[in-house]
Amino acid sequence: MSDARPAVTVTVPEVSVALDILANGGEQARRRLQRNLERADPSALAPLRQALIERLREERGRRVDDEGHPGSWTRSWQVCALAICAGDDRQALELLEGHLDRQREANRWVRYWTLACACERSSLRAWALAQARALAVDEGEAPLLRCLAWAILAERDDHAGACAALLWCLGEGDAPFPGEGLAAEGLVGGDEARASALRALRIIPLPQAFVRVQEIVDDAPFATHTCDAIWVMGKYRGAARAAEASQTLARFIVSHRRAREFYEMVGFAIRAIGNLGIAQTDLLLAELDSPSAGIFVEAAQALERLLGSGKAVDRLVDRLVEEEGQEAKLANALRCMHRKEVVEALDRNLRCGVDRREEAARLLLIELGGSVAIDRVQARRQDLESRRAAVSELDARQREHVKLIAVGDGAATWISVGMWVAVFLVGLIAVILGMLMVFQEGYEAWMGWALSAGGGLFSLLGKLGFSGQMVETAGARAAARLAIFTGFQRRLQHIDLLLAQRFIDGATIDVGEVEVLSKLIGAAQVETQESLLALMPSEGEVEAYRRRRSLIDGGEPGSGGAPK
Repeated sequence: MSDARPAVTVTVPEVSVALDILANGGEQARRRLQRNLERADPSALAPLRQALIERLREERGRRVDDEGHPGSWTRSWQVCALAICAGDDRQALELLEGHLDRQREANRWVRYWTLACACERSSLRAWALAQARALAVDEGEAPLLRCLAWAILAERDDHAGACAALLWCLGEGDAPFPGEGLAAEGLVGGDEARASALRALRIIPLPQAFVRVQEIVDDAPFATHTCDAIWVMGKYRGAARAAEASQTLARFIVSHRRAREFYEMVGFAIRAIGNLGIAQTDLLLAELDSPSAGIFVEAAQALERLLGSGKAVDRLVDRLVEEEGQEAKLANALRCMHRKEVVEALDRNLRCGVDRREEAARLLLIELGGSVAIDRVQARRQDLESRRAAVSELDARQREHVKLIAVGDGAATWISVGMWVAVFLVGLIAVILGMLMVFQEGYEAWMGWALSAGGGLFSLLGKLGFSGQMVETAGARAAARLAIFTGFQRRLQHIDLLLAQRFIDGATIDVGEVEVLSKLIGAAQVETQESLLALMPSEGEVEAYRRRRSLIDGGEPGSGGAPK
């Protein structure tokens, strides 16, 4: 309930609605309103503050000791709301002081919650400390208020006597009261003093009291203050004590998990483990088998708080894979979590590619949502299978295209190499024959042969070499064209798979996204044309490309692609 958090935009109900919730609402509604008030902009709380001041002033003359009356909690919630809204308002502070005065406010619980809510507000820190100093020495005040005052002094004034007095209340009380100068009237130790001290520690969990509280939880007497001790143990969230507190609570759960009279305390302990942030996954999964519905719900919600919705669902899916036939129970656990995140996590497991996990997720979705979930699962599964088949087919075609590119380019290369080898051999043979002719018949005979037949031979060799070059060029161009088309197909495939995935996920596709995808396809077409024209340019193809590029860029046809 601390107001140290940064202010965020929170909707505050109308004043009449807020007053009705505080007067007649259930505990959950009141807590939700209180959280919203704590996070709201202080300037937005002024109307509610004024309404609460007027309402509490009207009831000032009718206050009695109504602790045993069911409606007595209404005033406690109203005073807590006023403490949240008070700020530095003088009228609000005067009313809060009146609700702390045992002469004007007879109900000790109203006084307790007034101080408890005020001490957690940073704007009322000095005011609460001053009130605690007065209450700590008031012999006539209830032990409940004195213990809370001592806790405030021990934390904020570093008051050694106040800390010792609290620890004395947590013990058996055999030793003399150690709090020199503090009010000890009516404190004789035992359950009442222990319960009062634990109630104070629920608001301010002093580190010095950890060992004493741990001993109470381990002893686990069947008493009301045991619930308070469990609650306090769940407040030690600091790194120094959180793990040890979690282990203490786990021991309590294991020892009393099947004792009916301890069901409520076990539920408190499970909730406290969830608040500590130390994973006790196996313990919480085991508590899903509890015959108590309350423990079952607390275990499911604690599991979600510790692991997050996604990981919690994954663990439940793992459990169903390991132990079949538990889908109804595990689906009930999922119903205790945030439904949207649960469905998304099950959907992810439904597309994970592991058959057993997909089947487990399908069963949980069926149990979770009935016939609508069955239809959704079947449709998604069909879409998923179609997508996988399309991807496999496209991958196979891509591999075939790569093979064709390699075969075509290799064939053209070897034809070209063969032609150049033929040119080399024929030329070598011609040179050797010419040299023999020179030695045998003389230079004049060789010159005649070279002028008559040599020219034609070498012209033929030149044409043969040129043809080899043309074959190699044609093969390279064919391979390049196929590679360009393959790249274009792959880009279109990526866009198509993106659309298919959005469809499978159930995500809507707006007009802006369609326009972006159309531009991507158009750009891919333009790049493909440009690459092909670079291989075999012609005047007509260049002009067609320019017109196409002009349309893609938003210009007029024939304008050279200049944008408007």
